Amino acid sequence: MSGSRAPSSLIRRFAYVPKPDGPHARLGLLWFIVACAACALGTLSVAVLFSAVAAVAAMQTVRAWSGTGRRAAPVLGGVAAAVVPITAVAGPIGFIAGIVAASALLIIGGVVFRSNVAVGLRSAILPAIAAGSVVLIGRTDMGALVVLLVLVSAYEVGDYLMGSEANSVFEGPLSGIAAVLVVTFAEAVFQFGPFDSRAGWVFGGLVAVLAPLGAPLASALAPSSALAGPALRRLDVWFVVAPLWGLMLANYL
Repeated sequence: MSGSRAPSSLIRRFAYVPKPDGPHARLGLLWFIVACAACALGTLSVAVLFSAVAAVAAMQTVRAWSGTGRRAAPVLGGVAAAVVPITAVAGPIGFIAGIVAASALLIIGGVVFRSNVAVGLRSAILPAIAAGSVVLIGRTDMGALVVLLVLVSAYEVGDYLMGSEANSVFEGPLSGIAAVLVVTFAEAVFQFGPFDSRAGWVFGGLVAVLAPLGAPLASALAPSSALAGPALRRLDVWFVVAPLWGLMLANYL
């Protein structure tokens, strides 16, 4: 009996099922339009957009932990998360320097303001790394970032449409994977961005495999799956995809 309860409790802790209530579809469409506009305007615009989302995600997560009795400063987490995408405009060295600066800010600021350092690091660093990786991808090749944005959005649409109506936590991610593969087929045929047909399948397949890992990671950052805020959920698909995509793209180009 206890063995069956353990997997069930783990699923409840980390799984995320989209809710059909609220303007999620309209907000998702708005996000896609704004992200496309940022890509059209250039790397700095992408950095500003993703630094803002990372900052809000960190602050929402810190507030969620504060609600459990952990004393932490949301503004400190937000500032730290915003640093990395902005410094990533300068390239990989700026990206790494930003991570170091953000970590130092959370540690030193935590001591000075008596804010829980572990909560700050847990809430801010992964969103910052994901957002900074997006900026690096755009800096390397903006066409590749647009392709990634379309692939990630396809996963989110498939996950939301089926996941919000499903009785299983697996139907949404599987539908998202199917949507990514459909878009990957089109990308490989028409060879959008810097990718030839073979590379299109490799990079699209990477999104299909890694995208489902984002939601459980976001749940792990928050006190519970239900307390992972909207901004954190907006970034979660990028958590694993963006850093690995960025590394592979740099090697490919």
